[in-house]
Amino acid sequence: MHSQRKKGHFVSHLLLWILLLVPSLTLDEVEVTAHQAQVQSEAFRLVAQVSHDEIAQLPVTTVADILAYLPGVDVRARGASAAQTDISLRGGTFDQVLVLLNGVPIQDAQTGHYAMNIPINIALIERIEVLQGTATHLTDAFTGAINIITRDTETDRYVLGLSAGLNGEVRPSFTGSWRRGEVRINAAADYARSDGYYAPAANDKEQEALRNTDYQLANLYLQTRWRDLDVQVGAQYKDAGLGTGYGYASTDQFDATRTFFASARYNGVVKGPWSLTALLAYRGQYDRYEWHRGTALNRHWTHNTQVGVQAHYASRIGRTTIGAAFKSDALRSSNMGEHHRWQATLNAEQQFLWRGLAASIGVAGHYNSWSGWYASGAANIGYSFLKTGSVYLAAGRSLRMPTWTDLFYHAGVQRGNTALKAEKAWLLSLGGQYIWTWEKGGRLHLSGDLYYRWGQDIIDWTYNEADSLFYATNQNSVNAFGIDLVADYHLNAWLRKVAVRYAYTTLSLDLTQTKSQYLDHLRHKIVVTVDHGIYVWKKGCVGANWSLRWQDRAGSYVDIYGKAGNAFQPVLLLDGSLYLELAPLRVAIECQNMTNRHYYDYGGILMPGAHGRLSVSACF
Repeated sequence: MHSQRKKGHFVSHLLLWILLLVPSLTLDEVEVTAHQAQVQSEAFRLVAQVSHDEIAQLPVTTVADILAYLPGVDVRARGASAAQTDISLRGGTFDQVLVLLNGVPIQDAQTGHYAMNIPINIALIERIEVLQGTATHLTDAFTGAINIITRDTETDRYVLGLSAGLNGEVRPSFTGSWRRGEVRINAAADYARSDGYYAPAANDKEQEALRNTDYQLANLYLQTRWRDLDVQVGAQYKDAGLGTGYGYASTDQFDATRTFFASARYNGVVKGPWSLTALLAYRGQYDRYEWHRGTALNRHWTHNTQVGVQAHYASRIGRTTIGAAFKSDALRSSNMGEHHRWQATLNAEQQFLWRGLAASIGVAGHYNSWSGWYASGAANIGYSFLKTGSVYLAAGRSLRMPTWTDLFYHAGVQRGNTALKAEKAWLLSLGGQYIWTWEKGGRLHLSGDLYYRWGQDIIDWTYNEADSLFYATNQNSVNAFGIDLVADYHLNAWLRKVAVRYAYTTLSLDLTQTKSQYLDHLRHKIVVTVDHGIYVWKKGCVGANWSLRWQDRAGSYVDIYGKAGNAFQPVLLLDGSLYLELAPLRVAIECQNMTNRHYYDYGGILMPGAHGRLSVSACF
């Protein structure tokens, strides 16, 4: 009894000292402190980003094109960029990346091949962020997340665009932004089509496949923001010839997808120190895949629904969050049958801020109807110095459920595996950034991130030479080590930007011995970008943008004739654009792979050679 009384006195004295040491704050100051703790904590998860102004200068037409210039992001296209593109991060697979649109998850439980089916026009993008997968509320960001954020304009803005390129490429587009009081609206519509693409030094079978790389797509997107409510609706129609996209035995494969996406997200103050984040989102997709074009093989209908709520409490030390989420994944497939699973999640997080020191720690418990209970967690601590510098240390535990394709797909040379285990990983990351500015407008931004990921039961597809089939399997241990480095320099209209970005990744897995198909990652990636003026005057500018990309991929592939063990070769690619900016017009001549390099980057698929286009846009 005496010891309990002494313990009670100790606790009361400790609380008293804490209250004496913490300054007396008003409610507004408490809210500002909590907001700063949130901003700092989220900033420590940011690996790389690209802004609207930078995107406008690049020779790009899609989100996938933009991501190719960011470190740590592996972009692998089956043909032309609008056809079908896989995105992976830091030595992971395309199934391990979570794509977000304004913070709303867009995912397909059937396969990560469709993660980039996003009905968004790049003219609406404010910035794209690449994030570490160390947040308890982002349960599917196994290797990281890519967050696409649209513009939030203060004035009305309309952009009409038209680009036309080789091989019958045409892309008209419209984007508009309006503000009426507290209501802000973004809208976009675009259409794209192409007869296919050209590739240098193609053999007879590759030429046959190239004749089947045409595509057409249409996107519609509408976003309404009113006070703290953000509502999005989008739809995409896409038909694409894939050549040898999913196997070397057929040169006339075809894929048709119809995608619909809708979400409502609320993020605002409820009362006093309490605020609320609530989300309701749905994504549905129909996919028709044909091994031989015109002959239906597989048809899939997927429905992904998410609902969640996070309650936040602002205090003197930062922000406290508790939340719950539920998601449902349903599939009806001519190949895989009908399946459904659901997952419930409870999470809690505490964010702290004390002078320049910020930290957060969170835990989450999940119940998945397919795999049962599991837990995840994340923590980071960082210090901000001299207003523009910061260093941080982050750690996290993540898990990922197998996709329906991993579990049940049986067709051609692929065999799914219903005995697959969920993937698990621990991540440790150390990084920092610093920004220098000069009176004449110069700005230098340096950042770096060093990471190590311990992975268990990583899902892979491995090649069996005995029967020439690929089998879904768990790799017991796959550890990843890497570094991302960024140096960006801005001066003036004559030298808009010089950027050097480097990423290195190595895995503990022997890709040759295991015959891995999914884990043939980018070992080295270097991107050097220069954007400069040629002739600058008060009302306009003639300028040029040059981007040199060098990548070295680990692993090997099966070529178009079925021969295995072909090692990927390093490749150096040059992209460029020459542009005129004279408000309200912008005219650009753009070319990707200017030196017409011959290379393979996705199995036996020969990648596009030099491809040029003329782009014209008018902004009012």
